[in-house]
Amino acid sequence: MMIPKRNCYFLCKNVIATLLFCTFLFFLIRHYLSYSSSESSKSHPEHLFFEQKNVTQSASDIWRKDASVQHANDAVLLSHETHVFYYPWYGNPEDDSVYLHWNHEYIPNWDKQDTNIYPVGKHSPPDDIGANFYPLLGCYSSKNPATVAQHMKWIRQSGIGVLVISWYPPDLSDKEGKPFDQLFPMFLDSARIYGLKISFHIEPYEGRTPENLRKNIEYIINKYGNHSALYKMQKSRSKKPLPVFYVYDSYLNSPNSWSSVLSIGGKESIRNSDMDAIFLGLVVELRHKQDIVSGGFDGFYTYFAANDFSYGSSWKNWKSLSAFARKNGLLFVPSVGPGYKDTQVRPWNAKTTRERKSGKYYKVAWTTALQTSPPLISITSFNEWHEGTQIEPAVSKTNKGYVYNDYSPGEPDFYLNLTRQFVSQYREILLKKT
Repeated sequence: MMIPKRNCYFLCKNVIATLLFCTFLFFLIRHYLSYSSSESSKSHPEHLFFEQKNVTQSASDIWRKDASVQHANDAVLLSHETHVFYYPWYGNPEDDSVYLHWNHEYIPNWDKQDTNIYPVGKHSPPDDIGANFYPLLGCYSSKNPATVAQHMKWIRQSGIGVLVISWYPPDLSDKEGKPFDQLFPMFLDSARIYGLKISFHIEPYEGRTPENLRKNIEYIINKYGNHSALYKMQKSRSKKPLPVFYVYDSYLNSPNSWSSVLSIGGKESIRNSDMDAIFLGLVVELRHKQDIVSGGFDGFYTYFAANDFSYGSSWKNWKSLSAFARKNGLLFVPSVGPGYKDTQVRPWNAKTTRERKSGKYYKVAWTTALQTSPPLISITSFNEWHEGTQIEPAVSKTNKGYVYNDYSPGEPDFYLNLTRQFVSQYREILLKKT
């Protein structure tokens, strides 16, 4: 049937008007959605972070975009009396050209009477690593800003307030790694954004003496002493806050040599100078506690996570060690750990293994430490993977028949959450003392 010309004209006119209206409506809706998306990104910056995660960014950009979300949504209260040992010596080909530490060698047997045959050589990452557990992040590099940001986020999740980071002088390292003093500005900046603090764990670098350590303390304080993320504490309420240094294997030097630097009347004393600090020595054997006093240390820690491995690491001795510290005006810092297993680097050392028992071992360590009401507690460790003391998330993995340990039946972050529970208990104890 034919449509009259008049009707055809009105039909075309209506169609054109409808098309124009639809076009206008389309652009209006598009503008509204674009505006809403922009506002949503401002309210939830994590969207920006995840959208741009494959784009090259500065370290501070990564931390700020992620940490802003973390601070807004994370109700975890941090304890700056809870410290965790942190190791910055890992590397991979992407960031460091080679693997560092993940390819750790099998350490020769210390017991020359043992005639058993054990593996030799180095591990071959990424599937074969020098650890009994496998990290959720894989074979990461300690110099990677995104990795450091994730570590800080996890440490904050656990309620820990202070990282005690291993330190060597600028040109030195252990034989499995490379110098990493240059990474400390990044660690400090990241810690500041996440509300964390950093202390230094002085390793027994080659040729270390109290005299040259004095020069290295001067270097550390001159370079990092004014950073807001450097951990400081007061010896007493009338004293100004001072940096805290953990001195690993302090017993390698005589109490007299330490006294020359750490005692007020010592020949090279740093006391009441710009280099003054709080120094914690390591107690391994029974005699070491008196050496701490004679050497002029401010306190001591026990480090090892294996109960009964040493006098200091034996839980049954912590009560008497705490009493000794109080009597001599010292800080007692017990070191708790989730377990110990190092047979992927010391295959002959199975006798020192301390199984985790789904967190039960860790719980006993914490319970024993809390009974002494210590001024500080240290955790061994966040990421000492070689010795299996880490609380960093781990995953299940197999490699050519070898089955890595994991945290089953718990999730990869099981020990972060368990730590948070114990830290909360510790914080309540400290509040009752104030």
